[in-house]
Amino acid sequence: MRKFIFILIIMLGALSQASAVDFNDERGITVSAMLGISQYYHSFAVGGHENKYGPVATPRIGYRFNAKWEAGVLFRFEKFGNNSDYGGIGIYGEWSFRRFTSGLRLIAEGHAHSNFCGTDLLGIRTKNMTEVGFTPCFAYHIANSPVDLKLRYLFLGFNHSMSNYKSDAPGCLGRGDWIIDASLRRLEIGASITF
Repeated sequence: MRKFIFILIIMLGALSQASAVDFNDERGITVSAMLGISQYYHSFAVGGHENKYGPVATPRIGYRFNAKWEAGVLFRFEKFGNNSDYGGIGIYGEWSFRRFTSGLRLIAEGHAHSNFCGTDLLGIRTKNMTEVGFTPCFAYHIANSPVDLKLRYLFLGFNHSMSNYKSDAPGCLGRGDWIIDASLRRLEIGASITF
């Protein structure tokens, strides 16, 4: 795990030395929609397994203060397993730390959210998920338009939720509250429009 974090820091440092361009100020209200797929894989003690998929949706409304900073509120819904889902609200902030002439931006995103509704594997209502952490993001600005295409993947941080939310997601490292989640549910694509 230390090697992975060290390699990630080296890569970010190398990217910060790459050539970049200064763009004009781009302030305004942003509306975004990110979509993904959640995967649930569970092996039974008596043999067999189940592998199910569900939707992940993260709409956002924010404000872009300038070419580097954006912040706002988000809603996140995720369905995993047969009866399990989470829905909650939170806040996010984006820092565009590197921009290229091609329109590509590298973003470090921080977010915090807590669910206000959800069900566990038995279909019982629950409110036991809180998440605070960081996600790398790539954005591509479509020339002569207010639209950015975005790709988010990976999560590093604090996730307080049911243990099966972490153990039954292939690619999630850590079973406690501190995790590195590289599971399918962390891969989201979408678009953002600045008004």
